[in-house]
Parts: sequence; C-alpha cells; structure tokens
Amino acid sequence: MNQVTAPPAAGRAFRFWVRYLEGVSLFFAGMGVLWAVVGSFDPLGVYDHYFARAFWGRDTLPPDARTAFRFILGPFGATSAGYFILQYCIARYAFARREKWAYGAILTAFFAWFVLDTTMCLVHGGYFNILMANVPSLLAMLPVAVFTRKHFG
Repeated sequence: MNQVTAPPAAGRAFRFWVRYLEGVSLFFAGMGVLWAVVGSFDPLGVYDHYFARAFWGRDTLPPDARTAFRFILGPFGATSAGYFILQYCIARYAFARREKWAYGAILTAFFAWFVLDTTMCLVHGGYFNILMANVPSLLAMLPVAVFTRKHFG
C-alpha cells in the first residue's frame, strides 16, 4: 500500500516561494493592465501629486503633462502586463522545476530594472518614485532571491 507523506519542509518552503512569485507576477500584470486603462499609477492620485511636485512644483499636473502622462501609461502598462505574464510563466514552470536559468532570468531582469530605474530617478530628482515603487519592489523580491537560491545549486 502506497502511503502519501507530506513533502519535506524544504520542499514546502520552496513551493511557498514559487506561489509567492506567481502571485506577485499576476498582481503586477493586473496592475499593468490597470495603468494602461486608467492612465494613472494609483486611483487616489498620490503618485500624480508627488510627480507634479517634483517636476512642476505644483500639486497637480498641468493639463498637457496629464495628457502625455496618461498616454505614456498605455504602452508602459501594456509592456508591464506582458512582462509580468512572462515572469508568471517562468515562475510557474521553469522556476518551479528548479531550472537554474529561470532563477537567473527573473533576478537578472529585476535587478537590471531596479538599478536602471533607481539611477534614472536619482538623475532626474524623482526620489518619490524610489520610495513609492523601488523600495517596495525590492522588499517584495529580495526574499525570493535569498530564500530560493539554495534550491538552484
């Protein structure tokens, strides 16, 4: 008689991080769609407020800037949605099978974005973006990098 046993704790922990990565990927794919459709990063206007303060010295975006910002969020949101759907597929299949390239691909893409985005924010004075987007993203991805590394030998 075959008896089903629980997977070892290490296997359960790894599966948790795979599911976590899948969830983060689907969340951001959904956010990308929302950014494209709504034309704003957040429905409360907090990001828009800090964006306007940093670049125009006012509480709201000038009408032309608002139009341009809403337009650029269409392609940006669509690109983000596509990227995160791809990341979900990599996490779901190759990462879950512990294929080393998947670990490298996801983390290389993330850290390339993080370094370039943070650098551009510093160059252009968009410090609010570092606090509102980059730091939370780093906090979301760092545990994946740290707690799954040993599973990819």
